[in-house]
Amino acid sequence: MKIALIGYGKMGHAIERIARERGHEIVAIIDVDNNADIDGEAFASAEAAIEFTTPSTAPDNVMRAAAAGVPVVCGSTGWAARRDEVEKRVSEVGGALLASSNFSIGVNVFNIVNRKLARLMSHLPQYKPHMYETHHVHKLDHPSGTAITLAEGIIAENDRVSSWADEGMVSVDSSNASLTPAQIAAGLDPKPVMAEGALPVLSLREGEVPGTHIIEWDSPVDTIEITHRAKSRDGFALGAVMAAEWIAGKKGVFSIDEMMHDLL
Repeated sequence: MKIALIGYGKMGHAIERIARERGHEIVAIIDVDNNADIDGEAFASAEAAIEFTTPSTAPDNVMRAAAAGVPVVCGSTGWAARRDEVEKRVSEVGGALLASSNFSIGVNVFNIVNRKLARLMSHLPQYKPHMYETHHVHKLDHPSGTAITLAEGIIAENDRVSSWADEGMVSVDSSNASLTPAQIAAGLDPKPVMAEGALPVLSLREGEVPGTHIIEWDSPVDTIEITHRAKSRDGFALGAVMAAEWIAGKKGVFSIDEMMHDLL
């Protein structure tokens, strides 16, 4: 199939490589120096576009691509405030959009497990949840979009958790690299005040870490912990290409859950 790329950073390069490995043709590559080419013929010939840019540019990129008649897979995060506007515009022009905080197939399986565990924990009030996310130092937003999605899953399934709360962002360096995320959270000073029923989410930034999410359920006698640890960007890139394959020919606004339902 014909694919257009919007954003040509590290993720864009990984997506290009994997798309070509799967036999696809890259018909347009849009980046900061040629953004006007979204309105060009080459871009319009694509059967799907994959967008990985920034929170400030993603909404307009998605709306312009939809107006060009190209279904969009969007992996940019941090633009939730404009989500309703973008989805309304995509629907108005008869376009297609699948936006997700994380296209990794493994992460989405992890989220299914996360929701099931949260449901079980509704019956065990001695267990208290805590979430930790670790990403590379270049990641601008926190908590990560994936962490927010995981938190929303817990809130939906566990009647003791009514919200999530940002514990802030901590840089991992030589002074704390030997500590676990839980130990770093315990040492926060001042300690964030958490409302009743809030799920604490601590963000860590370390080197070039692709992404790690840990969900901990702690009790006085033991701890249950589930972890997803990305080894490289390739898992995210592969999932985005699979999403492009899935959305081609469709119209409407879709969720990653709908795609996963078809896959599983």
